[in-house]
Amino acid sequence: MGSCVNKPENKNVIICKTNIATSRNKVLDETSGSARTNRKIFKQKAAVIDSRLAVESCVEAATAQKLETPKTSREIEIIRHSLAKHFLFRNLQDNHANVIINHMQLYSLKSTEVVFKQGHRGNNFYVVSKGKLEIIVNLKRVKILVSGDSFGEMALLYDTPRTATVSTISECNLWCLDRKTFRSTLEALELVNYEENKQFIDSVSVFQALTVSQKETLVHSLTTQIFNPGVVIVNEGDPGDLLYIIKEGNVLVTKNNQEVRRMGRGFYFGEQALLYSSPRTATVTAVDCVKCVAISGKELNDLLGNKLQDIIYENSVRIAIEKNPVLQKLTKWQTESIVKASKIKTFTDGETVISSGTPLSNNITIVVRGALTKNRNKTLVGKVFDAINAENVIKNTQGNLEDNFMAVGETTVATISREEFENKLGGNFEDITYNNDAFKVLKRIQILRGLEPTAINAIMGCLKISEYLDGATVVEQNDPGEAFFIVKSGKAEVFKDGHNVRMITKHDYFGERSLLFNNFRSATVKAKGHLVCWVILKSQFTEFLEEGIRKQLLARIELQDDTVNLDDLVIIKNLGSGMFGNVFLTVHKDKRILYALKTVDRPKIESFDITVNLVLERKILLELDHIFIMKLVRTFKDQFRIYFLLEYIRGMDLFDVIREISLLTNQDCKFFAACLIAILEHLHEREIIYRDLKPENIVVDDEGYPKLIDFGTAKIIKGLTFTIVGTPHYMAPEVLAGHGYSLSADYWSVGIICYELLFGRVPFGDEESDPYTIYQKIQEHNLEFPRWSDKKCKSRDFISQMLNANPAKRLGGSFENIKQHPWFLGLDWDKLLSKQIKPPYIPKLDEKLDVDYAIKNPKNFYEVIAKAEAKTNATFPNKQSSRVLVDWDSEF
Repeated sequence: MGSCVNKPENKNVIICKTNIATSRNKVLDETSGSARTNRKIFKQKAAVIDSRLAVESCVEAATAQKLETPKTSREIEIIRHSLAKHFLFRNLQDNHANVIINHMQLYSLKSTEVVFKQGHRGNNFYVVSKGKLEIIVNLKRVKILVSGDSFGEMALLYDTPRTATVSTISECNLWCLDRKTFRSTLEALELVNYEENKQFIDSVSVFQALTVSQKETLVHSLTTQIFNPGVVIVNEGDPGDLLYIIKEGNVLVTKNNQEVRRMGRGFYFGEQALLYSSPRTATVTAVDCVKCVAISGKELNDLLGNKLQDIIYENSVRIAIEKNPVLQKLTKWQTESIVKASKIKTFTDGETVISSGTPLSNNITIVVRGALTKNRNKTLVGKVFDAINAENVIKNTQGNLEDNFMAVGETTVATISREEFENKLGGNFEDITYNNDAFKVLKRIQILRGLEPTAINAIMGCLKISEYLDGATVVEQNDPGEAFFIVKSGKAEVFKDGHNVRMITKHDYFGERSLLFNNFRSATVKAKGHLVCWVILKSQFTEFLEEGIRKQLLARIELQDDTVNLDDLVIIKNLGSGMFGNVFLTVHKDKRILYALKTVDRPKIESFDITVNLVLERKILLELDHIFIMKLVRTFKDQFRIYFLLEYIRGMDLFDVIREISLLTNQDCKFFAACLIAILEHLHEREIIYRDLKPENIVVDDEGYPKLIDFGTAKIIKGLTFTIVGTPHYMAPEVLAGHGYSLSADYWSVGIICYELLFGRVPFGDEESDPYTIYQKIQEHNLEFPRWSDKKCKSRDFISQMLNANPAKRLGGSFENIKQHPWFLGLDWDKLLSKQIKPPYIPKLDEKLDVDYAIKNPKNFYEVIAKAEAKTNATFPNKQSSRVLVDWDSEF
């Protein structure tokens, strides 16, 4: 659960590294056009803030009397004025603020009574209704509080220790709000609002063709607008750029001063403005108090990275391909090629879209808006998402169209010619899709899973078809392995030492290790009936496989040996100890492969109640297989502890690297930024949010490439999550605000890291250590770049995008869009992922491991672990709802 290192001075627990002299930091002068950096030297390995691990609620104002007194209008105003001073409350909607205020309780205290003490865990936020209090820090009075003042706001975020003692000078009344009530109330309100907005977006016809992630982006960007009775919302003839969706109230729609209709909750108006920026065709007036959510066309373009109309058309072509029984054979990669090559054209009502006499094999025409009919009998021949003539183009059907196909209403179609269709696919449709089933199988094969589609396509180019009659031998046990097989159709039997061990069928595969190793066949395979296989010879495979990719595949195969057991391991040394456990460098005593072994003892699991966190961490790590992400090999358990067997990464964490090389050049920063984008793409495609992205959690390996480690704070999410987790300087504003956040919080951290790499400091609160002050700086969002930085450099634009206060605008619509950012112009993403780009820095590692000695003189495995645990053992209070289930570790 989380990092196994809790102390700032400890080194990364699953890597080895050299010592870094912080005195080597460059000093650069702002006034002279050079830069100045004085990087902080303290590591914050574990998440500094993790409200999942809050201890039992503490009792504050223990001597107070709770009064059941209704709030007067004056007291409500005092509370509102006080709330407005704190960033936690500034962005609250009025109705949300009303609910929060309603939950506040009145405490009455006599003079000289203590509200809370310095160093004790905090739980409540207070607003002074009447009386005087004093703030005491280290036994010295520093401030007097009077009516309208407030204190204790940090407790609403998490259970941080109080930085001062507060006691009453005179008899006092305090309005009190506890953390649990505040967070749970706000979460419930925001979830209702989120689900409501989501349903509204789904109801708008113009958004029907958007993907789930695109709709999700819109949900986060809707703004609320309130109109009083009689207020004109839009005027007939005015230019329009806003779509309105009614959440509450009713509106009157008039045209030429004549009533057309009335609309209420769930109705929307202004959708044409999003597509065409056309003048308003009617006047809309609020009948009663109307609450709407709104979004503009400009906002949509900023969010989705393209014109909404183009996105809808492209998505419609994708949907049509997926629905068509012939075209659906295309892979995602092939589909995208067709989408990008399609030409969009709009026709007026009755206009001829496809003329009679046009060869049937000429074009594929996809209806993305409107409909098509035959001219003679007005028979419907095409509706939205229909792909007309697709089969004729694919089969090169001879003959011509006998009728005109005409537009019904304003109709938009996407067309692609047969020549362009085959050009984009790279050949004849039947030949290309013939191997698409093999493509899907290849993507499932463990040793090839990390390869990009272009590499998989190259492998497909080497595939040949081989057929075997009933009883024919495909491979013989103990023969050299010279080929890899995928079953296209039929069945085969597997025999080991003459015994039938299993049957393999369609899309099963065998012999994959022969592509990389000089292995002998471990079994005999014989056809059971007529068998057809795709075959790739080792000699063909190695011809196109570059050495870097080959080395990468070999390393991944080594990590995929899930047959290793604890008894196979020998401990070399302790890599690190932390709050929850220890990490040891171990070696497989036969195969001599190095691993990092993380151990968490059961008393600590129960003490911290982290069973859910550990189960989730295991689940997440098992889903991940990426060259830039630490690999989980397997997990173990016994009666004393649970174990994570992990990839051992030899290198330095990025925290130390940037202190070794000081400021990075624009080009070097781009390298790391691109790697982080590739990592997040892999995580976010699986709906995994990392939540604590920072240099300390990124290891630069012995090849100079980054790897993301420590998934203790990661979470699988759909929609919003509310838990406050992270390290203050790297936390996105929405994480702190309590209104919920999603995957885009990780992009903010990328922006912070890039700024730090280029300019030697973080952009918000760099000189601050107090978390609340840091949070205020983040919320103020005063993003400034050093005067000496190049204003024309595209990195500044990229950082600004990542650090956009609106989370939905950070990605620019999709990972493809962000990869096409001008800063990444010319970057070969495939080469990056195959480690073929020269990294900016390769760690100089001087560690010497005596593996031979460790294997020949093994230490008692469990004694070594127990000794490390004894050094770090401490008693911790249980969480309030702690209850460890008996079988929580059944999958370990």
